[in-house]
Amino acid sequence: MKKLVPDPPALPLQTAAQCDASSLDRAATDRALDYYLHDHKPPRHVDQATYAIPDSVNLEAALAQASDLLRYAGASASEAGNGLSGHSRSLVLSCMHLVELAKAYVDKSLDGVTTH
Repeated sequence: MKKLVPDPPALPLQTAAQCDASSLDRAATDRALDYYLHDHKPPRHVDQATYAIPDSVNLEAALAQASDLLRYAGASASEAGNGLSGHSRSLVLSCMHLVELAKAYVDKSLDGVTTH
């Protein structure tokens, strides 16, 4: 004869719920630790890079180039913002502000580089 109602769990429901919650907490903890403690980014090969910077470029030249690129980006954002109004203008000009801030940090770093 088949039973219509299954047998109750061997553990009381509250104990079973606690075991399940603690195992879920442990699994979440393990996932978080794996994410933060291990580098999950695959190495980026030069052939896949959008721009390949040669290894022969020294720090001063790299910072000078980055400063120039940030200056160009700021000028582009400024020109684009002049033709806009409202929220779009605010977004473009805030990008320009962030570019100028990054350029200031690069220039400050460039000031600290000793030239040979």
